[in-house]
Amino acid sequence: MWIVGVDENGMGPSLGPMIATAVTLEVERYDRCRLRRNGLRAGITDSKETAAFGKMAHTESVALALAERLTGRRPEDADAFFDAVAVGGLAGLRAPCPEPSAYQCWSEPVVLPAFGGDVGRGHRLLDRVERWGVAIRSVQSEVACARRLNAELGRQSKLGVDLAMFERLLLSAREAAPEELLALCGMVGGIRRYGDRFHHLGGRDVEVVAEERRLSSYRVAGLGEVRFEVSADARHLPVALASMVGKYVRELSMERQNRFYAGHDASLPRASGYRDPVTRRFIRQSAPLRRRLRIAPDCFRRVR
Repeated sequence: MWIVGVDENGMGPSLGPMIATAVTLEVERYDRCRLRRNGLRAGITDSKETAAFGKMAHTESVALALAERLTGRRPEDADAFFDAVAVGGLAGLRAPCPEPSAYQCWSEPVVLPAFGGDVGRGHRLLDRVERWGVAIRSVQSEVACARRLNAELGRQSKLGVDLAMFERLLLSAREAAPEELLALCGMVGGIRRYGDRFHHLGGRDVEVVAEERRLSSYRVAGLGEVRFEVSADARHLPVALASMVGKYVRELSMERQNRFYAGHDASLPRASGYRDPVTRRFIRQSAPLRRRLRIAPDCFRRVR
């Protein structure tokens, strides 16, 4: 059977992208508890537990090994990694970027590994996963940069943007799979009723299986069963992998931005992008430099 796990990273920050990631696995039978236990022993779980700003080596090891296995090429730099996992590849990510604002996101080369990761260690971990009877079939991340997110927020809520990203990833995963999927998704914000909120799945027959406090489940014609679960990244191996890859995409994006601004003013703090004192100080202190460099405000900071 084919299982796809979907999760988001970066819903709440002030800076940097919001990301939704899907990891598709093939298994003979999905034994959630066994795979969860094995994943915990291997350090594959919710990215909030395995990765943090400044502590990314383990997650980087796994993400780079995944990219190499799926493409046959080891990503040597950030551009190559984004090209391997992002929907639309590198060209799709860069397409909406106006100059000179694009320089903050794309001008700084980042050689990989950037955070102390070990690709060999990542492959050894994935070898263990495969010995559990799991075949990793695909990894895809959809990236909404500040500019794209701000434009979308003029038309719908942040939760709506996030859910639409999930749906597109699910449809893409189904196109690549030879059968219907079991889709396991992290809960989108506080939503518990999804049927009338679907953007891209709304044109299909959707049957409600459950709408409870911790689980909402649907049968979607032609796609399979779609579940939204609280703490899905801690409960399900494919969602944990998606969470880790999405976290790495976000941290690589912030690393490039930090390097860009530090190259112009070394006194600026390194910002995580989250709503913390260091990020607020970075936003305030970088304002004159951003005006001088003509960085568009909507490319830099989210409107909400």
